[in-house]
Amino acid sequence: MSAAAPAPGVPEGLAKAFAARTRAVGYGHREWIAGSRTASGIGRFQHQGTSYTAYQAAYLLRTGRLPVGSVKPTCGVPTCCDPAHVDDQATRQRDRAALADVKGMRHRPPSCDHDQAVHGRRRTDGKRYCKECNREASVPKCEHGNPQCGARPVRPYPCGPRCDEHQPAITRPYVTAAA
Repeated sequence: MSAAAPAPGVPEGLAKAFAARTRAVGYGHREWIAGSRTASGIGRFQHQGTSYTAYQAAYLLRTGRLPVGSVKPTCGVPTCCDPAHVDDQATRQRDRAALADVKGMRHRPPSCDHDQAVHGRRRTDGKRYCKECNREASVPKCEHGNPQCGARPVRPYPCGPRCDEHQPAITRPYVTAAA
């Protein structure tokens, strides 16, 4: 890594901590060599009480801001964590739209908050769908028809968790007037 000053917004010492855990492997790529890893093999470390993946730290070092959505290498090397080779979800979607515009194609932005480049799927009829959205939609409602809105905090009920707004009326907490 170069000794250039870090971008504004980068915690002090993050560049040094990141450099100590990575090494250059040629063609501008970097690999994670020290510290723990996530279940999927991505480097992970803590700096000043904040947990970062190697990709998040690399993105923060390059841009000076926290990533939006997932961070992934764009160089084609799945384990590369070089700051110049990683982008967040918002940047990848912006780049896809720009490429579609240059090619004269119509860009269809994702209809959900999940990264379609990773979660996008096609059904047997060719229609696209998001695996994560499909999983969320497949959560059954209880026998009383209560909605699963996904709001937080939720309370456990025999028919599943519900947020405060969507509790079954008969199970709302009983409140008595103060005497």
